[in-house]
Amino acid sequence: MGKNTVNNRKKKLAKLRKKSAATLNVASLTTDELLTRAQEQIDCFHYERAQYLCQEALKRDPDNVSALETSSSLCLEVGNLDGAKHCLGRAITLKSEEGYAKYMSMAQLLEGKESLQCYQKGIEILTKVITGLQHSVKENKAKCSANNSNDISATKPEMAADENESKDDSKETIIGATKTENDPLPSSSLVEPEGNMADLVRQLSTANCSVAELFMTDLCDEEGAEEQCRSSITNAIQADSNNPEAYQLMASFLLVKQNLEEAKTFITNSIEIWLPKYKEVDEGKATAGTFDPVEVCPLSYTTRLSTARILIEVADHKHAVEVLEGLTEENDEVVDTWYLLGWSNYLQGGDHKDSAKFYLHRAMQVHSTAPSDDEQLIEHLKELIQELGPYTEGEAVDDAEIEDELERDSEDEQMDTN
Repeated sequence: MGKNTVNNRKKKLAKLRKKSAATLNVASLTTDELLTRAQEQIDCFHYERAQYLCQEALKRDPDNVSALETSSSLCLEVGNLDGAKHCLGRAITLKSEEGYAKYMSMAQLLEGKESLQCYQKGIEILTKVITGLQHSVKENKAKCSANNSNDISATKPEMAADENESKDDSKETIIGATKTENDPLPSSSLVEPEGNMADLVRQLSTANCSVAELFMTDLCDEEGAEEQCRSSITNAIQADSNNPEAYQLMASFLLVKQNLEEAKTFITNSIEIWLPKYKEVDEGKATAGTFDPVEVCPLSYTTRLSTARILIEVADHKHAVEVLEGLTEENDEVVDTWYLLGWSNYLQGGDHKDSAKFYLHRAMQVHSTAPSDDEQLIEHLKELIQELGPYTEGEAVDDAEIEDELERDSEDEQMDTN
């Protein structure tokens, strides 16, 4: 028997043993444990393992809603939209009045009125969850306050009876009176963590934004679409006044209505939520622990491009450039970013002409290596370059050359001093 044949047999045997061990481990897990493991595998991008675990869970209990939802999440990760719809649809059928997440996910896979219906149902359930949570928090706080008041009242007779004793004895009496077996848990364990509430209200706000976007796109021709759109954005802001996307969406809506001044107010409200902190982090001035090092900005790259476009439309070029410069630092291979920097400088005119030529030239360079599929943008880019004329390297201010010159001057001064 050849050496390669023996090695191949060993490898096959090792695989069989590994598979057998995996099967044994899976058999010993509960359905909930299987789903927990499946979600862990999804988070680690181990989709085949996650699929195996999900299938095992559904084999045991085909109508397990959690298993269906986890399976839908897996389907979305691998691009199986039909599979995701099937799992979510089954989960909705089984528990139509519980669980808002499945409705939000399904809404994103549907269009028009079907999508709207899912969002509305998800919002309805999520609102009930938040209201119930807020009610529970108030009740728990009231209980804690009442128990604390009773504790204080209970100590007064004992303190009066022992007022001639030493201070140490008095302290022991008070402690003994307040620590009983029937005492409630500390208030921190009764009150729902603020982080969880913040996450829920952000989801509610985002869902209302999605409804508004439907009325600006798929359902724009529906009767009362404009009123529904504005109402949904207002609900989004009321749900979470710290959601920059809600203010930005209102600014976008107002621009469609040609209301530039009000749009400027809302886009300013939006960037005030995130831009100052983002700049602090970028400049190294932010204190550690005051920001998320993984996700410094709460808005995606694409959303911030929209932010810049709105700022340019309301003629707030200063903040538009700040947003765009931050984007070039994150990714300098996006045509839209360089184009918008050029467009902003072009609109400002005067001394900004050379900068406009530089940025537009750079946009065309990026387009040659990472082509944009926005034909209208590229056509406008070419028109601007033709109008401004060809760009030459000497026209732009070279910061590196200025730095070198300043450094040389400093060295010359030191030599003269010596």
